[in-house]
Amino acid sequence: MSIPLHTVLFDFDGTLVESALDFARMRREVLALAAQCGTAPSEELYILEIIAQVEQRLVARDLEAGRAFAQEAERILISVEMEGADQSRLLPGVEETLRQLRERGLRIAIVTRNCRPAVERVLARFSLPHDLILTRDDVARVKPDPAHLLEAVRQLGTEPRWALMVGDHPMDILAGREAGMRTAAITFTHPRSDFADVHPDLVIESIPELLSYIGVPPET
Repeated sequence: MSIPLHTVLFDFDGTLVESALDFARMRREVLALAAQCGTAPSEELYILEIIAQVEQRLVARDLEAGRAFAQEAERILISVEMEGADQSRLLPGVEETLRQLRERGLRIAIVTRNCRPAVERVLARFSLPHDLILTRDDVARVKPDPAHLLEAVRQLGTEPRWALMVGDHPMDILAGREAGMRTAAITFTHPRSDFADVHPDLVIESIPELLSYIGVPPET
Protein backbone atom coordinates (compact mmCIF):
# COMPACT_ATOMS: atom_id res chain seq x y z
CA MET A 1 0.00 0.00 0.00
CA SER A 2 1.25 3.47 -0.90
CA ILE A 3 -0.44 6.64 0.35
CA PRO A 4 0.00 9.65 -1.99
CA LEU A 5 1.04 12.72 0.00
CA HIS A 6 2.44 16.23 -0.22
CA THR A 7 2.94 16.76 3.50
CA VAL A 8 3.64 14.78 6.66
CA LEU A 9 2.75 16.29 10.03
CA PHE A 10 4.51 14.91 13.08
CA ASP A 11 3.78 15.15 16.76
CA PHE A 12 6.99 15.80 18.70
CA ASP A 13 7.34 14.14 22.12
CA GLY A 14 6.94 10.37 21.87
CA THR A 15 6.88 10.51 18.08
CA LEU A 16 10.13 12.11 16.94
CA VAL A 17 11.89 12.30 20.30
CA GLU A 18 11.91 10.12 23.36
CA SER A 19 10.34 12.52 25.80
CA ALA A 20 11.77 13.21 29.24
CA LEU A 21 8.79 15.37 30.21
CA ASP A 22 7.55 14.76 33.74
CA PHE A 23 3.85 14.93 32.91
CA ALA A 24 2.87 13.70 36.38
CA ARG A 25 4.74 16.56 38.06
CA MET A 26 3.31 19.06 35.61
CA ARG A 27 -0.24 17.92 36.28
CA ARG A 28 0.30 17.70 40.04
CA GLU A 29 1.64 21.24 40.32
CA VAL A 30 -1.07 22.76 38.13
CA LEU A 31 -3.82 21.01 40.11
CA ALA A 32 -2.25 22.24 43.35
CA LEU A 33 -2.19 25.76 41.98
CA ALA A 34 -5.86 25.48 41.00
CA ALA A 35 -6.69 24.29 44.50
CA GLN A 36 -4.88 27.29 45.98
CA CYS A 37 -7.13 29.46 43.84
CA GLY A 38 -10.20 27.70 45.23
CA THR A 39 -11.05 25.89 42.00
CA ALA A 40 -11.42 22.15 41.36
CA PRO A 41 -11.13 21.49 37.60
CA SER A 42 -12.36 18.46 35.71
CA GLU A 43 -9.39 16.11 36.19
CA GLU A 44 -10.24 13.98 33.13
CA LEU A 45 -9.15 16.90 30.94
CA TYR A 46 -5.68 17.25 29.45
CA ILE A 47 -3.39 19.69 31.24
CA LEU A 48 -3.80 22.61 28.81
CA GLU A 49 -7.55 22.22 28.93
CA ILE A 50 -7.45 22.15 32.74
CA ILE A 51 -5.58 25.46 32.72
CA ALA A 52 -8.07 26.98 30.27
CA GLN A 53 -11.03 25.81 32.36
CA VAL A 54 -9.65 27.17 35.63
CA GLU A 55 -8.67 30.47 34.01
CA GLN A 56 -12.17 30.86 32.58
CA ARG A 57 -13.79 30.18 35.95
CA LEU A 58 -11.51 32.61 37.76
CA VAL A 59 -11.88 35.34 35.14
CA ALA A 60 -15.64 35.17 35.60
CA ARG A 61 -15.08 36.21 39.23
CA ASP A 62 -11.91 38.26 39.02
CA LEU A 63 -10.11 39.13 35.79
CA GLU A 64 -6.73 39.68 37.43
CA ALA A 65 -6.95 36.44 39.41
CA GLY A 66 -7.61 34.51 36.21
CA ARG A 67 -4.69 36.11 34.44
CA ALA A 68 -2.37 35.50 37.39
CA PHE A 69 -3.33 31.83 37.51
CA ALA A 70 -2.76 31.39 33.77
CA GLN A 71 0.65 33.04 33.97
CA GLU A 72 1.79 30.90 36.89
CA ALA A 73 0.43 27.71 35.31
CA GLU A 74 2.31 28.52 32.10
CA ARG A 75 5.47 29.11 34.13
CA ILE A 76 5.08 25.62 35.63
CA LEU A 77 4.63 24.04 32.22
CA ILE A 78 7.59 25.82 30.66
CA SER A 79 9.86 24.94 33.59
CA VAL A 80 9.07 21.23 33.26
CA GLU A 81 9.28 21.34 29.45
CA MET A 82 12.66 23.04 29.42
CA GLU A 83 14.07 20.53 31.89
CA GLY A 84 12.74 17.70 29.74
CA ALA A 85 14.19 19.23 26.58
CA ASP A 86 17.72 18.88 27.95
CA GLN A 87 17.21 15.15 28.40
CA SER A 88 15.25 14.31 25.24
CA ARG A 89 16.81 12.29 22.46
CA LEU A 90 15.80 11.43 18.93
CA LEU A 91 14.05 8.13 18.42
CA PRO A 92 15.86 5.61 16.19
CA GLY A 93 15.77 6.36 12.48
CA VAL A 94 13.95 9.68 12.79
CA GLU A 95 16.58 11.96 11.28
CA GLU A 96 17.22 9.68 8.28
CA THR A 97 13.51 9.12 7.66
CA LEU A 98 12.73 12.83 7.62
CA ARG A 99 15.69 13.45 5.34
CA GLN A 100 14.43 10.85 2.89
CA LEU A 101 10.93 12.28 2.96
CA ARG A 102 12.34 15.72 2.14
CA GLU A 103 14.38 14.21 -0.69
CA ARG A 104 11.14 12.78 -2.13
CA GLY A 105 9.79 16.31 -2.21
CA LEU A 106 7.46 16.06 0.78
CA ARG A 107 7.01 18.92 3.22
CA ILE A 108 7.56 18.22 6.92
CA ALA A 109 5.70 19.94 9.74
CA ILE A 110 6.01 19.48 13.50
CA VAL A 111 2.75 20.15 15.38
CA THR A 112 3.01 19.99 19.15
CA ARG A 113 1.31 21.10 22.35
CA ASN A 114 4.78 21.78 23.74
CA CYS A 115 6.13 25.35 24.03
CA ARG A 116 8.36 26.73 21.28
CA PRO A 117 11.46 27.37 23.45
CA ALA A 118 11.54 23.71 24.55
CA VAL A 119 11.16 22.40 21.00
CA GLU A 120 13.85 24.75 19.73
CA ARG A 121 16.17 23.68 22.54
CA VAL A 122 15.82 20.05 21.44
CA LEU A 123 16.24 20.87 17.76
CA ALA A 124 19.38 22.88 18.52
CA ARG A 125 20.97 19.61 19.62
CA PHE A 126 19.89 17.53 16.64
CA SER A 127 19.75 17.88 12.88
CA LEU A 128 16.08 17.29 12.15
CA PRO A 129 14.82 18.25 8.66
CA HIS A 130 11.55 20.19 8.72
CA ASP A 131 9.73 23.02 6.96
CA LEU A 132 7.47 24.26 9.74
CA ILE A 133 7.00 24.09 13.50
CA LEU A 134 3.67 24.96 15.12
CA THR A 135 3.76 24.85 18.91
CA ARG A 136 1.03 25.93 21.32
CA ASP A 137 2.64 29.38 21.25
CA ASP A 138 1.90 29.72 17.55
CA VAL A 139 -1.81 28.87 17.31
CA ALA A 140 -5.04 29.88 19.02
CA ARG A 141 -6.31 26.29 19.29
CA VAL A 142 -4.13 23.23 19.85
CA LYS A 143 -4.74 19.60 18.99
CA PRO A 144 -6.93 17.64 19.47
CA ASP A 145 -8.61 20.64 17.84
CA PRO A 146 -8.06 20.08 14.10
CA ALA A 147 -7.42 23.82 13.66
CA HIS A 148 -3.83 23.21 14.80
CA LEU A 149 -3.24 20.80 11.92
CA LEU A 150 -5.21 22.79 9.38
CA GLU A 151 -3.07 25.85 10.08
CA ALA A 152 0.03 23.78 9.31
CA VAL A 153 -1.19 22.66 5.89
CA ARG A 154 -2.41 26.18 5.16
CA GLN A 155 1.02 27.64 5.84
CA LEU A 156 2.65 24.93 3.73
CA GLY A 157 0.30 25.62 0.82
CA THR A 158 -1.26 22.19 0.54
CA GLU A 159 -4.56 20.49 1.37
CA PRO A 160 -5.62 18.09 4.15
CA ARG A 161 -6.34 15.30 1.66
CA TRP A 162 -2.63 15.24 0.74
CA ALA A 163 -1.43 15.23 4.35
CA LEU A 164 -0.63 12.52 6.88
CA MET A 165 -0.72 13.14 10.64
CA VAL A 166 1.70 10.94 12.61
CA GLY A 167 1.49 10.72 16.39
CA ASP A 168 1.89 8.52 19.44
CA HIS A 169 -1.35 9.56 21.18
CA PRO A 170 -5.00 8.95 20.24
CA MET A 171 -5.54 12.72 20.26
CA ASP A 172 -3.17 13.01 17.29
CA ILE A 173 -5.27 10.55 15.34
CA LEU A 174 -8.55 12.21 16.29
CA ALA A 175 -7.22 15.61 15.25
CA GLY A 176 -5.96 14.25 11.94
CA ARG A 177 -9.21 12.50 11.13
CA GLU A 178 -11.28 15.59 11.97
CA ALA A 179 -8.97 17.67 9.78
CA GLY A 180 -9.60 15.34 6.83
CA MET A 181 -6.10 13.86 6.78
CA ARG A 182 -4.71 10.35 6.69
CA THR A 183 -3.36 9.24 10.06
CA ALA A 184 -0.58 7.01 11.38
CA ALA A 185 -0.28 5.88 14.99
CA ILE A 186 3.16 5.02 16.33
CA THR A 187 3.08 2.58 19.23
CA PHE A 188 5.98 3.98 21.21
CA THR A 189 4.19 5.33 24.27
CA HIS A 190 0.75 3.78 23.75
CA PRO A 191 -0.03 0.16 22.79
CA ARG A 192 -1.88 -0.68 19.61
CA SER A 193 -5.05 -1.36 21.61
CA ASP A 194 -5.24 2.29 22.69
CA PHE A 195 -5.91 3.29 19.08
CA ALA A 196 -8.71 0.80 18.45
CA ASP A 197 -11.45 3.39 18.89
CA VAL A 198 -9.84 6.14 16.77
CA HIS A 199 -9.14 4.01 13.67
CA PRO A 200 -5.80 5.24 12.27
CA ASP A 201 -5.02 4.46 8.64
CA LEU A 202 -1.67 3.01 9.68
CA VAL A 203 -0.25 1.58 12.89
CA ILE A 204 3.54 1.49 13.01
CA GLU A 205 6.15 0.62 15.61
CA SER A 206 8.84 3.01 14.36
CA ILE A 207 9.09 6.12 12.18
CA PRO A 208 11.24 4.45 9.45
CA GLU A 209 8.27 2.19 8.61
CA LEU A 210 6.60 5.23 7.04
CA LEU A 211 8.96 5.06 4.06
CA SER A 212 7.28 1.86 2.89
CA TYR A 213 3.84 3.47 2.82
CA ILE A 214 4.31 7.03 1.60
CA GLY A 215 4.17 7.94 -2.05
CA VAL A 216 4.11 11.29 -3.85
CA PRO A 217 0.71 12.32 -5.30
CA PRO A 218 0.15 13.25 -8.93
CA GLU A 219 0.25 16.94 -9.85
CA THR A 220 -3.04 18.63 -8.97
